[in-house]
Amino acid sequence: MAFAGALAMILAVGLYAVSAQRVKAQQRMQALRVERQRIESDLQQVKATVDDTQPVVVLQNGDTRVIVQPSNPYQQTKQVYY
Repeated sequence: MAFAGALAMILAVGLYAVSAQRVKAQQRMQALRVERQRIESDLQQVKATVDDTQPVVVLQNGDTRVIVQPSNPYQQTKQVYY
């Protein structure tokens, strides 16, 4: 009778440990899903920013740099010196 009680106790502890591991694994998977969604959202924002940017040309001579934004070849370009 004591053997059956000990066996039942070992089985109960084992089941508890397995269920605790399963819960931790599910929580970790949920955290990874949330992180993946956040990363995908950030990536979409970066892609949108990249699509909205205008090309620039940087001309450098020694310490002088000129940044030219070639938007329209017939329009005067905006030059920024620094």
